Amino acid sequence: MEKEIKKANLGSGGNYLTGYVNVDNNALEKADVVHDLNRYPYPFQNNEFDEILASHVIEHLGDPLDFLQELWRIAKPGAQITIKCPHFSCNWLHPRHKSAISINLFTFLDHNNSEKYLNADFQVNSVKMRWLLGRQGKRGRLSARFFNGIISGLANLNPALAERIWCYWVGGFEELIFLVTANKHSD
Repeated sequence: MEKEIKKANLGSGGNYLTGYVNVDNNALEKADVVHDLNRYPYPFQNNEFDEILASHVIEHLGDPLDFLQELWRIAKPGAQITIKCPHFSCNWLHPRHKSAISINLFTFLDHNNSEKYLNADFQVNSVKMRWLLGRQGKRGRLSARFFNGIISGLANLNPALAERIWCYWVGGFEELIFLVTANKHSD
C-alpha cells in the first residue's frame, strides 16, 4: 500500500490546488482552511506535511523568519518546500509587501554561520531568479519570453553576481524560487 502524501498550499489566494490543503486568510477565496499566516502556531500538527508550497506569501508576512520556523514545525522530515516570492529589486511594486527577500534567505539558518537564527535546518536544493512572470499581452509575449529566457538564464549562472550588480541594469527580477528540504530526523 502506497503512503499518502500530504501537501499544503499556504497563502493559496485564487490559486486553489487539488490534492493540497489550501490555506488563505481571505474567507472570500476558495480555501480548505481560513487562517491568518501571521498568527502562530498554524492549525496543523508537527511533522504533518510531505510537501509545502508558499507562492508569493512570505513577502506579505510580518516576519519571514517566524514563517520559516513554522514551516519547519509543520514539515515532515525530508519534506520538499517551494517558496516563490519577488526578488528585493522588484519587491516594492506591491503596496502590501512587508519584507524584501534576497537569494540569501536561508543563509542565516545555516548552523555554520556565526549569525544564525531559528532552530531549523533546511537544505537548499536550488535558488532561481526569474526576470519576468509572463503577464505581458499577446503582442509582447514572444519577445518577452525570449528576453526572459536569456536574462533569467544568465542570472542563474551566478545568482549572487546578478543580485549584487546587474539586477539593476535589467530592471530587477520579479521572482525568486527556493526549493528546499526540511533536514529533520524522524521522532
